[in-house]
Amino acid sequence: MRIWYGILSVAAATLLGIGAGCTTEAVKPASLTAGTSSAASTVSKTQFVGSDTCQKCHEDEFKTWKGTSHSRMVRTVKDGLLKDSLDNWAKDAKGNAGPTKANITGTPAKLDDVVYVIGSKWKQRFLVKNPLTGNHQFLDKQWNRASNAWEGYGQKNDWETQCATCHATGYKITAYDPKNTAAMKVSMTEMNTGCEACHGPGAVHAKSKKAADIFNPRKASKAEADKVCGYCHIRVENDQWLTAQGNHSEHMPHPVMGESYKAGQDDWTKWYPEKLLAPGVHAEDAINKNYPNTDLNNAFFIDEAAQKSGYFEGRKHHQEYQEHLQSKHAKQGKAGCLDCHSLHVVEGKKTVAPGDTCKTCHNDAKTADYKAMMPGLSQTAGGLFVRSHTFNPNPRKGGTTGDMLPPPVYAYPK
Repeated sequence: MRIWYGILSVAAATLLGIGAGCTTEAVKPASLTAGTSSAASTVSKTQFVGSDTCQKCHEDEFKTWKGTSHSRMVRTVKDGLLKDSLDNWAKDAKGNAGPTKANITGTPAKLDDVVYVIGSKWKQRFLVKNPLTGNHQFLDKQWNRASNAWEGYGQKNDWETQCATCHATGYKITAYDPKNTAAMKVSMTEMNTGCEACHGPGAVHAKSKKAADIFNPRKASKAEADKVCGYCHIRVENDQWLTAQGNHSEHMPHPVMGESYKAGQDDWTKWYPEKLLAPGVHAEDAINKNYPNTDLNNAFFIDEAAQKSGYFEGRKHHQEYQEHLQSKHAKQGKAGCLDCHSLHVVEGKKTVAPGDTCKTCHNDAKTADYKAMMPGLSQTAGGLFVRSHTFNPNPRKGGTTGDMLPPPVYAYPK
């Protein structure tokens, strides 16, 4: 339950050098570094090494992970720009103008200014530098793949201090002054959801090569494994760590400055409960009520049908964990995230096809049909939705979902 203390006023931002707000640096395990001293050869269970290190021994897992959205959320223009975004940059076929300005500074922006693109399956957003903080800010439009059109996007917080814990691995806040949040500094081991986002820091394992020295979600209880997915597939409002602009943030950095979330070691569900609004996770934050004037406003269906059924489906995206916790799958321990989803091959076995797994437990046509049981209800862009994960036996009528769209086509194919 979050106790509101009010948004702290932000001191005037000091102009920092470009890139000063965030660093990306993978730390090599000592065993892979030649000429280290005995002191330097000691590795820590909190030390991240980066996915490229994992690839050296886990080539098949790495290769299949590279084909997932987890590895492709944040990319350079050359690596990830959609062809439709490029072809319609000035104006789409419906007459909508493309991105023209940065959301925070309000300065004019063009495609050449874009440093990173975010997403490609449902929609695509665009990041340019924010000279006030050294971080990155969004442009004012996003490309909607369902409508093939531009639509407004108003996010006015730095990406690094609003979204990055779930679009990066080994993320940590390295400097923070609540009276001057614009001076906040962060670092990350790598962009995107890498191996260690789900398996925890890998330095000890990379040195020992022992399975016992790395977290394996498939060998944990379903509830514990689900928490790893839930760390990102959730909607919260955080007052423990404000954004660089002094607003509530939507992600969950580690409660200790200088530390990162460590899958298999940290229980994020117990972090700073007085400063975090987390409906459906914190007992005090009921999921069957609304939270006006927060990012959780109208986040779940709480109408008469929901109150009667006891299923409160999400209305906004990245809320799958809060939905899953309501399901019989979770409550009865029958199925967890990894029973239906796999992010890479495991010991040479094929990855799980989510749409096929329902049939392994359900015999009747309705419950075995994921399209019927998991309607698109959580809006991620105009007219485009993420499938529900409550498994309500009387599901609502849904809309277009990402799996209904053709594969993305990129502007600069390799």
